[in-house]
Amino acid sequence: MPIFVVLGKATETGIRNLEAFAVRHDRAVQRAEAAGGKVLASYALLGQYDYLVILECPDERTAMYILTREASGGNVRYETLTALPMKDFTTLIQF
Repeated sequence: MPIFVVLGKATETGIRNLEAFAVRHDRAVQRAEAAGGKVLASYALLGQYDYLVILECPDERTAMYILTREASGGNVRYETLTALPMKDFTTLIQF
């Protein structure tokens, strides 16, 4: 399944609601799984972004559905990148 690297930035609303973050995160993981995705890993970050999620989904539509639904809560904004495992990449570039 395709893998998506999701970088998140907390909104002002999300920062004001940090005490509820653990519950929101758990529910987001459950919603992603119910939609057909799987959260492979998630991290809090220091620096330009606040969160990093590695998300596996059957396709881009599923990833978009999951992420737009989560962003609609107003607590986080996402930047998403598609990731290709290095083994697949090295096979792809063989001419």
